[in-house]
Amino acid sequence: MPKEYPKYAFYLLIVAGFSLWVINWWAGRPLFIDEANVARNLYDRSFSGLFRPLDHQQYAAPLYLVMAKACGELLGYGELALRLPAMLGGGLAALGLWLAGRTLKLGWWALLPLALLFVNPYVLRYVGEIKPYAIDLGLASLLIAFALKNPQPDGKWLLIGLLAPWVSLPATFVLAAVGISSFLRVLINPSAPRAELPQHNRRSVLKWIGLAVIWLFSFAVLYTLVIQASIGNQYLHHYHGRYFFPPLSGEANLLKALGLLYSLPKLAFGFTGLAIVVGILLAGLGLFKKYSDQKLLLFLPLLIVTIASYFTLYSLIPRLLLFTLPGWWLLAAIGSKELWEDYSGSPVIKYGLPLSWVFVLGSTNVARHFLQPMTFSDSRDLVTQISEGYVPVIHRSVQPAWDYYRRIHPAFKDGLEEEVPATEIEQQTFPGKYVLLYTVLTQQSIRDRLETDRIWATERGCKVRTEAMYRAAAVYLDCE
Repeated sequence: MPKEYPKYAFYLLIVAGFSLWVINWWAGRPLFIDEANVARNLYDRSFSGLFRPLDHQQYAAPLYLVMAKACGELLGYGELALRLPAMLGGGLAALGLWLAGRTLKLGWWALLPLALLFVNPYVLRYVGEIKPYAIDLGLASLLIAFALKNPQPDGKWLLIGLLAPWVSLPATFVLAAVGISSFLRVLINPSAPRAELPQHNRRSVLKWIGLAVIWLFSFAVLYTLVIQASIGNQYLHHYHGRYFFPPLSGEANLLKALGLLYSLPKLAFGFTGLAIVVGILLAGLGLFKKYSDQKLLLFLPLLIVTIASYFTLYSLIPRLLLFTLPGWWLLAAIGSKELWEDYSGSPVIKYGLPLSWVFVLGSTNVARHFLQPMTFSDSRDLVTQISEGYVPVIHRSVQPAWDYYRRIHPAFKDGLEEEVPATEIEQQTFPGKYVLLYTVLTQQSIRDRLETDRIWATERGCKVRTEAMYRAAAVYLDCE
């Protein structure tokens, strides 16, 4: 632990942050659609089957899926077990940020990236979900920390580059940033003669080129086995279409580009205008005040993924960008440290800078989730708490949860039916008693379908009773 700040501050931050994560993980909130679809793939496939494109419009790195399936096989396919790899990702993120802060000699400011990690609502959500975004964040943090400490091409980087994309798909962008920044560090070495590179620098360049070739071969295999099908998937391409960075031509494209650019610091620093301004200014100061290959390494993943998005190869939807957060946070800490050291005699900086960060950290409002854990779905109660005597008819949005909780989940599958219910009430025989199940009622199309079905049943003389939930509803029909 660096001497620049007391250990108790670090330990207090770690205990508070991990307590918040564990409380929300232990609450075991119901799976939402995408989580249930990943769980279905894990349950239905062998370990080797996870090295092929997934069913149900899902995608994730194979070795991450292997970890999740191993948890399911050992501990049962319940919510807590399947979310353990995500919690591991959060722990790796904290470790990587701490190690990076030590290497950068940030002193007290090394606590800032950790604090931003623990108060970020996206991170809080995804360290407690089956989807792989938390492991993306954790592995990116470790890769950056290792690159800062060990920028030389060696056997460790060979092994890391071969395996990392198989654990986290976005690790490819971080590895590209590591290679580019290290390559430029050799070329822009101020101690090197202008006429030609020294012999050891030429060897470093050749080693990095060799590593890049081997990394690309590994990625090509991964692309062929897993990624290619997802990129060619029309449903996924349409779904993510509005998150691809557009050409900078025309007013509509310019507005879309500005919106996407605005979402990047918003993801890193919070939803308030002041938080975004503070984050941008201090991260920008950290990047531009003094050039270094270390700063370039922190910035490049964001630049590379934006370029990939322009070519419709990667979506800029926020949850897919958690791996860019370490760069934002470490640059902001660097900028804060440099500003503090240069102008600490100014009362504006002495008091204003810490207070600004206190506001940024508090404005995410995650402290309420110590007492009120996050939740995004009612799927568990919706499909398991059905009144007796009613035949279920499920909307397509309920199918993943129905299959997971009634066929896979260890606490429910034995006592519940495994038959797949009908999806259209019009197909049923009348008279009869039915319950219509809907979820993701944040979508207008699903709300419209619910209302259409209620009107249809009412016109046929059915007694209609609606049980509303948080984002779901069960509509009971007595059609005697």
